[in-house]
Amino acid sequence: SFWVAIPLLYLYYFLFGFWTAIGHELQHGTAFSVKHQWLNTFWLRFVHVLMWQSPTYAVISHRLHHRYTMIRGLDPETDWPEVITRHWLRRYVSFLLLRILVIGAPVQLLIDMRTQLRRALGKKDWMMEEHCTEREVRSIRIESLIILFLHLGLAAWSIATRRWAPIAFLTLAWQIGRPFEQFWHATKHIARPYDVDDHRLNTRSVRVNWLVGSMFWGLDDHVEHHLYPAVPSRNLRKLREILRQEVPEPRRMIGCWREMFRTAAEKENDPRTEYLSYSVPEGEQHET
Repeated sequence: SFWVAIPLLYLYYFLFGFWTAIGHELQHGTAFSVKHQWLNTFWLRFVHVLMWQSPTYAVISHRLHHRYTMIRGLDPETDWPEVITRHWLRRYVSFLLLRILVIGAPVQLLIDMRTQLRRALGKKDWMMEEHCTEREVRSIRIESLIILFLHLGLAAWSIATRRWAPIAFLTLAWQIGRPFEQFWHATKHIARPYDVDDHRLNTRSVRVNWLVGSMFWGLDDHVEHHLYPAVPSRNLRKLREILRQEVPEPRRMIGCWREMFRTAAEKENDPRTEYLSYSVPEGEQHET
């Protein structure tokens, strides 16, 4: 019945959104052993098609994110407003909720279509312009074209045959499902200091329950991951135990969001305010 189908559909969207975590591990090339990197390459491409993202673009973007974490103008994955405010955070959360409620999903779909179309046509953003070779740009164009062809072709077939399951389970599944994962994922860097080269300050770990932890592929131990990005997610909990005295104690997701809103409120009074997650010994303070 309808009342059984809707919860099951949303459980599917919840699980679908966590392709992000799997995609992240694949970007690092640590999901499989060195002898089986062809599997990493195959699944990297498969998962990123589902995520409406060129795998070549994602790998380069994430490499820069780790090299220049929270550095203005260099980190393509933390390109947020100069000053995070409560108004901006409320808008951010509202759009996530609208996507979950389907209302905002078509808007995000149009945004994703426009992004892939621009890349397929060879229009470069600043990252592609400054950090991609011509060969990489060509790969991004081809991958974006394939993503558009597969997703829009499937949607067209669904509309023509009036079989709506493919649209519900594939075409819009990412736009509806990703926000579930983003409520945890967004805690990683938002409202942390920019232009500081200490990952214990510019990155935030989060405590998760067993269900989220089983799907999050180590993204909860995010400080540890940024300190040692070559460590596979399966070993991050062991690393966390080793570094327990050196890194801040993680909060749960709600606690992280409270910290983000509290920091935003303080920044509204004084934009120079920064939240320090632990006391930095004077001799260890570094700024870039």
